[in-house]
Amino acid sequence: MASPNFNYERAAMILVEADFFGDKETASRWGITDRSIRNYRSRLAEDRQLSALFQVKRQLFSASWVDDAAKTLKVGLAELNKRIPTARDEDDAKIIHAIAGAVKIVGELKIGHEALIDEPEHRQQGQSA
Repeated sequence: MASPNFNYERAAMILVEADFFGDKETASRWGITDRSIRNYRSRLAEDRQLSALFQVKRQLFSASWVDDAAKTLKVGLAELNKRIPTARDEDDAKIIHAIAGAVKIVGELKIGHEALIDEPEHRQQGQSA
């Protein structure tokens, strides 16, 4: 039986963030201990309501991150296209290098995320290419 004081929304969001940012950072952000996160994780295995809410929140959080990454890549590439032709000195080169580095990191994260997706429609798209 579910505890009447258990906050499912909060626990699910904490578990989602812990998956993305790690237990220590998440515990610090939420003002809890990493032991609380381990307790939520144990409950996740046994509590269908928490498990279902966690799955939904994790999908939403992941989709949001991927959308942000795509926007960041577009903005970064546009900025590179604007700055490269007008670069004049070492400071311009440093800025271009920093932007290119950020674009590379975000691009690699997005590729890694897409490689880990385990949805049939994504596998079929990859096979038909």
